[in-house]
Amino acid sequence: LFLLLLMKIKEIRVHLLQKKLTSSMRISRGGFDVRHHLIVEVVTDEGITGLGEGVGNARLIQQILQGFMIEQALGLDPMNIEAVRSKLIDSQVYMEQKGSVICAASAIEIACWDIKGKALNVPVFQLLGGLYRDKIEAYASDVYWEEDPEKMGENASRIKSLGYGAIKAHLGCKSPREDTSRIQALRDAIGLDIDLMIDLNGGYNRLQAFQVAKLWEPFNLYWLEEPVNPNQIDCLADLRSRTSVPIAAGENEFRVHGFKQLFDKNAVDVAMPDIGRVGGIQEARNICALAEAYGILVSPHNYSSGVLLGATIQLMASIPNAHLLEIDTSDNAVYQELLVEPLQIKDGIVRVPEFPGLGVELNEDVLKKYSVH
Repeated sequence: LFLLLLMKIKEIRVHLLQKKLTSSMRISRGGFDVRHHLIVEVVTDEGITGLGEGVGNARLIQQILQGFMIEQALGLDPMNIEAVRSKLIDSQVYMEQKGSVICAASAIEIACWDIKGKALNVPVFQLLGGLYRDKIEAYASDVYWEEDPEKMGENASRIKSLGYGAIKAHLGCKSPREDTSRIQALRDAIGLDIDLMIDLNGGYNRLQAFQVAKLWEPFNLYWLEEPVNPNQIDCLADLRSRTSVPIAAGENEFRVHGFKQLFDKNAVDVAMPDIGRVGGIQEARNICALAEAYGILVSPHNYSSGVLLGATIQLMASIPNAHLLEIDTSDNAVYQELLVEPLQIKDGIVRVPEFPGLGVELNEDVLKKYSVH
């Protein structure tokens, strides 16, 4: 234990992973045919290694890490996570409040939690307050905009057959009125007993968002996600005050201060911090605590690799106001290969793994298959 108290970060390796899509992933603001994941491997002088992930522009995050942040982190004590956070995020003369610098710091911070859990031989949820729940209800996030509404319905039916009780679809490539036919196709396919979320990825303007609120209310949506540009908090709050459809947002917000603005404006019913973007696990935990004070549920944005998945599960297992784990059923991400063991999912319920740390690993086969050099 004494040696662990003296442990230092010796090396940080940066891995850019890439996987070509096997299915369409078109959203309101475009689309892509390749998924990228920015994974960091933090190595200590005691030989314990932790994994973390920065979510966003993977190549930009890579440049930030290699440009200066790795140098800042070397020699720090990974067990003293608050000191690591302070050094990487708040120590500069000109403070970075948002953006890819915070994403880069998130990756290292997450890896420190993985190291700490492994060093103490406990799952990270034990370090976050203990196991509040050993099972987490999940929703499937894998229905993307299609020219043919029936194809979207068929995909939703496929997901329903997997046992999920909640499904999220991405719309907004056409006008609210035109995309109404797609919601109708989804409801026809899955019925009313399945919860349906709609994600607009910030693709509509103010007028379109208000049209959506009126046109789509009859479809009993579980939530409407990011209907407008995430910077337009006043618009989001105004929309929420006028519609019965719950509003979810936050995947593009940073740190607890950003979420306090959302909460103070009464802009959201469901907060969606992304651990790989907001500043790491501790920052996400602080956001969850703040959300609880406002009576707001938290459903973390979780749409990247298996490293983010592992971290998100550990956080949600320890937080009382955590609600619905986002699961990618598309096979378009480097996902289950990064877990020590594949997740146990039955009828949309995920059993919380109890491996030391985050329960993730990066082996040579994964690097050989997906690494970009």
